[in-house]
Amino acid sequence: MNLNDVSLFIRIVETGSFTSAAESLGIQKSTISRRIAQLEDDLGVRLLQRTTRKLKLTDDGEELFSRCQPLINELETARDQLSATQEDPRGRLRITMPSELGVFMMNDVVSTFMQRYPKINLEVELSTRLVDLIEEGVDLAIRVGELADSSLIARRVAHVSRALYASPDYLKRMGTPKTPDDLEKYECFGQLKAHEYWEFEGWPTAVEVKGHLKVNSIAFAKEMVMQGHGIARLPRVYCRNCVQAGELVEILTDYKCPLIEINAIYPSRRHLNPKVRLFIDHMMEMIVDHPWVTEMMITPASELPGQSPETTLEHH
Repeated sequence: MNLNDVSLFIRIVETGSFTSAAESLGIQKSTISRRIAQLEDDLGVRLLQRTTRKLKLTDDGEELFSRCQPLINELETARDQLSATQEDPRGRLRITMPSELGVFMMNDVVSTFMQRYPKINLEVELSTRLVDLIEEGVDLAIRVGELADSSLIARRVAHVSRALYASPDYLKRMGTPKTPDDLEKYECFGQLKAHEYWEFEGWPTAVEVKGHLKVNSIAFAKEMVMQGHGIARLPRVYCRNCVQAGELVEILTDYKCPLIEINAIYPSRRHLNPKVRLFIDHMMEMIVDHPWVTEMMITPASELPGQSPETTLEHH
């Protein structure tokens, strides 16, 4: 029995299909099919029932998976740890993060990480889509905002301050809101969701955002605000220069928006990949020196309120 073939079998079961396993491993689907067939021949049993719609484990497949998954995970962990203890760690590291965070903040982090660890091959996806880390074989996600419940590990790395912004022209035409409730009379740009509510410190109720535009990009929202189309809630660090240049105005300054979190997320189904640890440690080191840090609260792992440095987000 070839352990590499067993590892492929484990990945297929974890991802749910030959196609997903092939994509996560970067190999041909036909190669996986051939090697699983060889594994079944070596064992003399059928492991998977294949249909056009889904895969189903046989009883023998269930037995092999339950016995071998922990062992394969331990072997992979040992391999990664040995790699990380070398003077120049190597291997692949897959990361996903929002586009704006990647372009405007994490670019320096990735660049200096590549210089420090030239033998680690990085695959970075800049996307707003919610990537399934386990199914797609992604090692680390950097996410902004509230986290959905999931069987993942989260490390909070920073809080970002936000505020409401409008252009001088828009405020001249429409007037300046005095309280959060006044926002109901204005065009407010929300996210791509059916209903969105903005909360404010010192204000008893959340305000439902209503407007003719919903976006999933703070860069696009900022551009629409600067062109005088309405009001958006944006990170202060992203708008500071425009405010200083008189292109944007911060409004409702007496009512602060809640801080938004930046979290590092990684799968909890196995021990932490040491390359992920290297990247997170490097990221924390670089963020401290980032020009935006004056308006961002960095959260050292030892100072996270009410949680350990790494928190498991379990299904409820």
